[in-house]
Amino acid sequence: MTEQRGRVDVPQLGSLPALVDLVSGHATATLLVRPLRGLDDVVGDSVGIDITTSRGLLHVDARIAGVRDGELLDLEIAEDGELVQRREFARVDAVLAVTVASPPGGTEQIAAAAVNISGSGAVVSRLGALAIGDSVTLSLRLAPTEPPILISGRIVREFGEHLRAIHFEQVHQSDRERIVRYVFERQRLDLQRINRP
Repeated sequence: MTEQRGRVDVPQLGSLPALVDLVSGHATATLLVRPLRGLDDVVGDSVGIDITTSRGLLHVDARIAGVRDGELLDLEIAEDGELVQRREFARVDAVLAVTVASPPGGTEQIAAAAVNISGSGAVVSRLGALAIGDSVTLSLRLAPTEPPILISGRIVREFGEHLRAIHFEQVHQSDRERIVRYVFERQRLDLQRINRP
C-alpha cells in the first residue's frame, strides 16, 4: 500500500492527521501536525488508524513500536486488531445547504438541500429539472461556519419529482474525509439519542 492520508488516534493527544504507509504487519505514520510535547512516552501504546479510500474507510488497530524525529511513528499492526474495509460509505439523513450548477461551470445556480449524505454521494432536493446522467457541480456546507466543499458529480437516480441522487465523481480527499467524519459524528449522536433512557 502506498502512503495515504489518514488519521491516527494517539492516547492523550487525540486524533492527528498523518501520512500512513501500511506494509505487511507494519506501518509508519508521519504526523502532519507536530505535537506540542514529545512522543517518547507513547511507545507501547495502542492506537487506531483510519484511512479514507475510494472504497470506503479502512480501520486498523496497531501499537506504537517507536518514534523517530518527533513526528514519525513506527507501528506494529495488532495481531488481534480490527481490519475493516467498508466498501460502501456510511450514510445519514441530514439537511445541508447546497448550491448546484448544471452544466458544471454554468451560470445558473440552484439553491437546494442535501437530505441524505455519505462520502460517495448525496440525495439532493429541488432538482426536478435535472435528469439521470446530468453532470453537476455542488457547493456543500457541512456547517455555517465551515468553508464550502466543492464537488463534481453526476445524477444517478431519481426519487419522485424533485429528489435526485448524485454520485460524487471528484472531491478533494481531505474534503471527503470531512464528510465521512460528519457522517460518523451524526451516527454517534443518533445512537446516543436512541439509547437515552
